[in-house]
Amino acid sequence: MMSMTNKLALAKRRSGLTSAELSHRSGIPLSTVNKILSGQTTHPAPQSLERLCRALDISMGYLLDDSIPDELFLSAQCEGNGLHYLSEQEWELIRDYGVLTVQGRQMVDALLEMLLALSPLPLPTGRRRLLLCLQPAAQGQRGALMDSFDFSVLDVPADPITERADFAVLLTDGSITPVYTPGTMLAVKRGEVATNQLGFFLLNRELFPRKLSRSAGRTKLVAINVSYKDIPIQPEDELTCMGAILGAVRDYIRLPKGSTPADFLYLQRLKL
Repeated sequence: MMSMTNKLALAKRRSGLTSAELSHRSGIPLSTVNKILSGQTTHPAPQSLERLCRALDISMGYLLDDSIPDELFLSAQCEGNGLHYLSEQEWELIRDYGVLTVQGRQMVDALLEMLLALSPLPLPTGRRRLLLCLQPAAQGQRGALMDSFDFSVLDVPADPITERADFAVLLTDGSITPVYTPGTMLAVKRGEVATNQLGFFLLNRELFPRKLSRSAGRTKLVAINVSYKDIPIQPEDELTCMGAILGAVRDYIRLPKGSTPADFLYLQRLKL
């Protein structure tokens, strides 16, 4: 009962409805709604639950099955694989995947395979970890083309920088010299950057290492190297922050092309 009560409370918060609005939408008396939401009614009538599910846009299966986590409130029927329950974040990923180009899907597929291989495989000796690396392979008009990145895996020392990093990017231009020079492997933490913090930004599908500046209603990507011009952001531009630059990755080993993390770990064990 507690799981059902939690799920109803979460769905109600997510919908933004008040109890009175939920009562009106479902056609259930407000007193009954309040008793069900509070758990006071231990065995609600099936027809009342069905009306609440319709009003809150959730399924009866999700509501009544205690084995389904509270956050997996979306459901999808997959041919040959039955019914699956998804979180909102998982649904957004599926939706975004559906609008990618063929090339974009191939990149996501390759990246996902690599991440799945990485996740259960910590290195067996010392304080080290495996880190996904993105390397620009082609230049656009001003920055590196995101569609042309190469992916590889690095074996890196586990230190205060790499332990916080989500991935690494090989720096290929001099826009943030002298802080970091071309050829430096940079650790990156996914998410937004703080004021005056260096980060990697995708502007119209081109990658730029810069600072983000907002002042007097104007937004621009600011280079540290005075030889590089700042880039003003126009309202029609598509700007995404890939993450904040944490620092340089030192003493890394790049896994050989075509190998998997499992192959690399096997070779490491043979050296012991």
